[in-house]
Amino acid sequence: MERKTCKIRKLNDAHARVYDAITNFPFYREHLDQIIAELGPERGKLYLDLGCGTGNLLAAAKKTEASFIGVDFSAGMLKRAKRKGKGLIMADLHHLPLRDCCIDGLTNVNVLYQLDRPKIFLEEAHRVLKPGGKVVISTPRPSKTPMILRFVPEFVKTFIQNPKLLADIGRVKKMAEYGRIDKQIIDLNPGTFYSRGELEGMLGGFEVQGIKKAYAGQNWLVVARKPAK
Repeated sequence: MERKTCKIRKLNDAHARVYDAITNFPFYREHLDQIIAELGPERGKLYLDLGCGTGNLLAAAKKTEASFIGVDFSAGMLKRAKRKGKGLIMADLHHLPLRDCCIDGLTNVNVLYQLDRPKIFLEEAHRVLKPGGKVVISTPRPSKTPMILRFVPEFVKTFIQNPKLLADIGRVKKMAEYGRIDKQIIDLNPGTFYSRGELEGMLGGFEVQGIKKAYAGQNWLVVARKPAK
């Protein structure tokens, strides 16, 4: 398990160098906005983005005026996230260095499938949330189609609307590298694109408010709440 975790960390460090190439595509930015809208952050409250990567959701959440902390175990990801704001913690998502019941809500975007022990992660999320706190998780749906190919229609739409992107060889190379590393991460985690039923079973400590398709139909968007006392 430690060897696999080390490989995942190294791949995420490498992914960080090209990860923001995905921000060129509207469907990605729209997905982040959808996650924030589902979370409903309020000014004066504290939220976590668990597996914050290069900080794109944290940057998008600034307009809410709520306080967000990003947590990730990849030094490469956090190095780039620092360019977009403060409030970052380097930690294993299975062992959050936070006290019980201190967080008003949290997000987890395209990370759940990478975790060796997702149930332990969810137990940690439950622990740090205040009663009534909301969790919003976006994670890939099972499919026979490789992940990078699932987004081809969205890529084509974006290139038609903005053909200059294709003329930027540097961006095209970064997208190709993004896809290559993404596939390596997925290949290290077979069977972790969960069905709706599997997700409901994993969220036993939460009140599940909804599981629906999102991210151009390629992900499940899970909204749940820690029961209020």
